[in-house]
Amino acid sequence: MNKQQRNILAGVLAATAVDILLLAAVRPSAGLAAACVGMAAAGAALAAWALRQLRDGSDDGLDDLREAVERCAADEEDALPPDLTGRGGAVGALAQAIQRLAEREDDRLEQACRSAAQEAEERARRSMAEEICASALPQVLPDIPSRAHFEVNGLIEQGMGRDCRFYDYFFIDPGLLCIVLGQTPGGGVAEALFMVIAQTTIRSRLRQGRSLEETMADVNTQLYDLGSQFSLNALVATLSTADGRFTYVNAGQQQPLLMRNEDRYEWLEAPVYAPLGMNENVSYRSQELRFKQGDRIFLHTAGLPDLPDRTGEAYGGQRLRADLNTSRSKNLDGGGLLRFVADHALAHCGSGRDNGGFALLTLLFCKGDKELAHCDVPARPEYAGEVTAFLKKQFEDNGIDKRHYAREAVVVDEVFALCCRRAEPDSHVMVECGVAPDAQMVNIRVTAVLGGVDPMESADAEPAENAVSFIRDNADYITFKPGEERDTITIVCFLS
Repeated sequence: MNKQQRNILAGVLAATAVDILLLAAVRPSAGLAAACVGMAAAGAALAAWALRQLRDGSDDGLDDLREAVERCAADEEDALPPDLTGRGGAVGALAQAIQRLAEREDDRLEQACRSAAQEAEERARRSMAEEICASALPQVLPDIPSRAHFEVNGLIEQGMGRDCRFYDYFFIDPGLLCIVLGQTPGGGVAEALFMVIAQTTIRSRLRQGRSLEETMADVNTQLYDLGSQFSLNALVATLSTADGRFTYVNAGQQQPLLMRNEDRYEWLEAPVYAPLGMNENVSYRSQELRFKQGDRIFLHTAGLPDLPDRTGEAYGGQRLRADLNTSRSKNLDGGGLLRFVADHALAHCGSGRDNGGFALLTLLFCKGDKELAHCDVPARPEYAGEVTAFLKKQFEDNGIDKRHYAREAVVVDEVFALCCRRAEPDSHVMVECGVAPDAQMVNIRVTAVLGGVDPMESADAEPAENAVSFIRDNADYITFKPGEERDTITIVCFLS
């Protein structure tokens, strides 16, 4: 074989070496791109070495080696024959190098396949656990009269974490609502099943007529007796839809935030007991609040304040409370509020990889009573009729004759019109009406986002001036108080 023939054969051998390495790479798994790139680079290096050797060496046995490599490339054989790998000289050395490279890359590919299989199995388990968690979410509540007395909403952000979390709400009886927010560390199928057992037991015990304290003790004992290493962080609460009594037990969950009557969210400081199933004997004690119309409670799991930004700083409780207390959040319904908070927290995090997931739940008590109630409407003149209808019902519920409240209704209508002229776009106006026990005095508060400016002082057009004069002449007492976000006009009228 002359020099030109050796050079041609060297080129064929180099290309064949690369071919067999690439085919060996894609045979076990078409998705292992990284391994393919590595083997192609190794094959190119081997081909270059072969070219240098062949240009100066003998061609004895090169045809046999080329044919053996081609058979391996065609999947007719798994390895080079021993008579080639055991041969001396440049051809034998090249055959041995090819065989070692193929064996090494086979090991790498086998390891990559095992890793891919483990990842696929983990994804399947995670998907099954998420399906179990999704099955624990509540169904639509029945449309019964007490349903109008509250608004409840929940949200799950899956994230990349390994915890199982859920929220639940259901009627214990037609006048008693139960809400639950829970989280079990670990995101496997076993943890998800543990969570469902706990949820089912809570429902069962409460519907059997047991108190909240008895229920929590029973559930804790049952979960502990399972003998597993799991536990459930849960806040369980009941709401009497008739009078607003809110009773709750916090077993390892985050402290909730409470907003009183459209004011500001504040932390609800109360004892936090051991998670359910962690310890054998835990004495749970319930806490009780009395909700009034407009009170809202916000519950969240640990994953929300723990969300880190790029520097590692957590979203934190202070930022959460600040977001809840923005004027924009006050105009949102329950579902919109949860999405608003979740979006702000995720924007702080920025990276989906660092989002461990969280669950949120909010409960708004809507039922007013005859002594004190309110309505909340958009700051637009066309909603004046709703305000008038609200006042009429409030006065009638307190036994006040129409001729005694006609003047007050007109006063409030004029104040509402002034607020609509001054209020920020897309904001709301809340009108609160309180009636004294002897029905001889009414106290009306009108709250809106007015930029700290009293609309009665800033009214300069003639219709507005006339409205202000009428209000001052017919109200016994009127004040304006600017707020940090919302401003309040208070009107006091004595009924004759």
